Amino acid sequence: MDLKTLLLDFIIGGILVVGALGLAMILGPVFGGVFAGAPIRAGTTIFLAGLHRGADFATEVTKGTIFSMIGNVFFVVALYFSLPRLGLYKGFLVSGIIFAVLVALLIKFSP
Repeated sequence: MDLKTLLLDFIIGGILVVGALGLAMILGPVFGGVFAGAPIRAGTTIFLAGLHRGADFATEVTKGTIFSMIGNVFFVVALYFSLPRLGLYKGFLVSGIIFAVLVALLIKFSP
């Protein structure tokens, strides 16, 4: 992947993050969260992977995305409960560990 392609992918990803934060500020945090969790990010990533590396590569990225989305559910549930109790940094740390362990287990035991 060349530098131009990498920068384009970086800009597209940044626009999505800024868009989610903008929606949260305009429409409220729930709508920003819906956009942040929408398949728009994963879809864009898979599309760009297919564009740069082909359909077979994009299919494998999709498999990893499934694991990540399952992990994301556990991450946000853990974050929802840990933020008020542990604060921002510790809440993210605990939730991130839960995500990482779950995704590692999914990858290890996947067919």
